[in-house]
Amino acid sequence: MMVPCAETNLCASVDSQAAAADPWDVIIVGAGPAGSAAATLVAKNGLRVLLLDRENLPRAKVCGCCLSPLALAELDMLSRQGTAPLKLQIQPLKKLTIASQGHAASVPYASGGVLSRLELDTQLTGHAVATGTAWLPNTRALHWQTDGDFVLLSVQSKNTDPYQIRTRRLLLAAGLHNAVRCDNNQFSHAQRRQRPPHNRIGLGATLPSTGGPLDHKHLIMAIGDGGYCGLIRLEDNTIDVAAAIHPSNLQKNESPAEALSHILSQAFDNTTCPINIATLEEMTIRATPQLTHKTGPIDPDCTKIFRIGDAVGYIEPFTGEGIGWALCSARLASAALVTEAGQLRPVDQAAPRYHRGYHRALAWHHRRCRLVSLALRSPRFVSTSVQLAGYFPHLTGIVARLITGNSPLG
Repeated sequence: MMVPCAETNLCASVDSQAAAADPWDVIIVGAGPAGSAAATLVAKNGLRVLLLDRENLPRAKVCGCCLSPLALAELDMLSRQGTAPLKLQIQPLKKLTIASQGHAASVPYASGGVLSRLELDTQLTGHAVATGTAWLPNTRALHWQTDGDFVLLSVQSKNTDPYQIRTRRLLLAAGLHNAVRCDNNQFSHAQRRQRPPHNRIGLGATLPSTGGPLDHKHLIMAIGDGGYCGLIRLEDNTIDVAAAIHPSNLQKNESPAEALSHILSQAFDNTTCPINIATLEEMTIRATPQLTHKTGPIDPDCTKIFRIGDAVGYIEPFTGEGIGWALCSARLASAALVTEAGQLRPVDQAAPRYHRGYHRALAWHHRRCRLVSLALRSPRFVSTSVQLAGYFPHLTGIVARLITGNSPLG
C-alpha cells in the first residue's frame, strides 16, 4: 500500500500496520548507501525485505559526497541488479588540491566522482523499492530481542506509539549512531564501541552556488590545527563543506562556523580561499557523533544481526572512501545471507562467512586510511610535504593516488 506523502519525498510503500502484520525475511535499519544497496541485493531473490529509516528521503547528511573508485565499481555492479539500471548523474573529479599553512599542491585525480547524498540516497532507495523492497520512512528503531527463530524489533513511526515487527534476519545500517541495541532485560552482554583517544567529530554544511569561485570537478582538502575540511561543488552547483575536527576546537571557538573558518584561514593563510568563508556564518551546520570507531560486522549477542556500512566501523574520512566501504559491506553481507538459490543461509554459516569476507576485502583499506589520518595530525608535516610536492610532481601523484585509493593514471 502506497502511503501519501509530500511531492518531494520518496513515498512509503507500507504503513506501520502492514509492517507489523507478518514476519519479514530481512529488516534493514538505515536507508543510506549500505542499507539501500543491501535491500536491493536481498529483495531481488524474492525475499520479503523491509527498509526503514528515521527520516524521510531526500535528507541532508554530513558527508564529503566523494565517490572513490571502489564506490564507482560497487555502484556499477549494483546498477545491474533489479528491474532497471541506476541513472545516477555522477560528476567526474579531475583534480585534487591539498592546502596547509599557506601552501598548496595539486595533482590530477585519476578516477572518482561526486554526487550529493540528497540524490544518491534517494536514488538507491528508489532502486531498492523498484526491486521489491518495502519502504517505511519516519520510523525509528528502538531496541531488539530474540523471539525463537525471529528477532523482535521495537520501532516507533511518526505519530504512533511504539510497536514491534518480526524478522528472521536484521541488518543494522544506521551509520555512526549506535542507537539500536538489545533489550538489556534479556541480555547481559552489552556491545560497546571501541573508540580511539583524541577522536574527531564531523561537521558539514552546504553553501549556495554563489558561496565562492570553487571550480567543478575539483576537490580541495584544507588542513589546519585540530582538523581538516573538504570542499567540492555538487551537481546542483551548491558547495559541500565537510570537516573532521577535534571537539576541543569547538570549545575554543564561539560556534561551529568559526571553527570551520579557523581551519580554512590557517590552510590558505594569505592566499585566496576558494569559498567565501563569511558565508559559513549564515548556513546550518550539522554535526556527527565521534567518527572513528570499531564495532564489528556481527552482533555478539545474536548472530542473526549483521552490521553494514559505517555501523561496522569507521575511520576519519579524508580519503573519501566511506561510501565505497559501505557499498562493499552491503554486497558481502547480502552474499552471506542469501544462498545462490535465493534462500536465507543458515545463521551458523552466514555469520562467519560475512565476518571473513568483510575483513578480507577491507582490512588493507582501513589500515591505509588509519595511517593517513595519523599523518594529518601534524599540519607542519603536511605543509612541508606540500612544499616538496613542487619539486617532485611525479612522486606526489603516486602518493596522492595511494591516499585517495585511486588507480594509476593512464
